[in-house]
Amino acid sequence: MACKVLVDVHVDPDLLVAYVPEENLLAPDGPNKGRFDHPYLSFLFYGMDAAGDFIPIKQLREKYNRPRHEVPPIDEDA
Repeated sequence: MACKVLVDVHVDPDLLVAYVPEENLLAPDGPNKGRFDHPYLSFLFYGMDAAGDFIPIKQLREKYNRPRHEVPPIDEDA
């Protein structure tokens, strides 16, 4: 099965979306919070949370059955 992925414009400015075989996708060993620029980011994500993870729009959450992003409550006693 092929997955559709966004391509970083700094890697290839002419390629916005690519199909990649699922078996070729690898999960990183640790967080990768480096720069990632793409013209579709503002259409697909609300922004980033404090941890640096993208917050997906409602349509993406529904398509991939993901929960709504919730901001943890602020501990006022800390």
